Amino acid sequence: MISASVSNVDLFRVWRQSEDLDVSWLLRRLRGEEPQTEAMKAGEAFHKALETLNPDAGELFNLKCDGYEFAFTCDCECTLPSVRELKIKKDYPGLQVRGRIDGIYGDEITDYKTTAQFDPERLLEGYQWRFYLDMMGCSRFVWKVFVLSEQDGYYKVIQYHELSQHRYAGLEKDCAKLARDYFDFVTTPAIARELISKEAEQ
Repeated sequence: MISASVSNVDLFRVWRQSEDLDVSWLLRRLRGEEPQTEAMKAGEAFHKALETLNPDAGELFNLKCDGYEFAFTCDCECTLPSVRELKIKKDYPGLQVRGRIDGIYGDEITDYKTTAQFDPERLLEGYQWRFYLDMMGCSRFVWKVFVLSEQDGYYKVIQYHELSQHRYAGLEKDCAKLARDYFDFVTTPAIARELISKEAEQ
């Protein structure tokens, strides 16, 4: 069975819906050939810093990790789940989809995002939350979004937002259809030859 990360399946969806992205853009990302940006590295450090906090940390002020420092210049009282960094997977027809959730509490999945600009529409349109709710059988997905501003390698958390979405009728069917479309794409002979990919190694 072919395996794919939730992120790669959602990249396929973004590529398919855009007229401005060619197939080489998608293939580079599916093969993991795009280098990490500084923003991605800072986001990973921020995630790691959150993982070390007590679930009852309360209001956040400053975080440090891997040489990065984040100072909160906005009010941010954030309740953190006790179960964190959980690897999950589910088999759809022909495709095993893998993911890793930042946290779960009861029937609610938590996801941390760092960004330079809060864009709720982009989050809501995506399929990460749909797959995670389907894979875990949960009902509610909550994003905890931290807006970062960088200057000379020093980061300020200037905004904090919470955004949520809920399971809906037909969610499982939507996930299965996108998984099948991704499977059909990557098993097309020409694409499969291009990919001979790192998916199995991840």
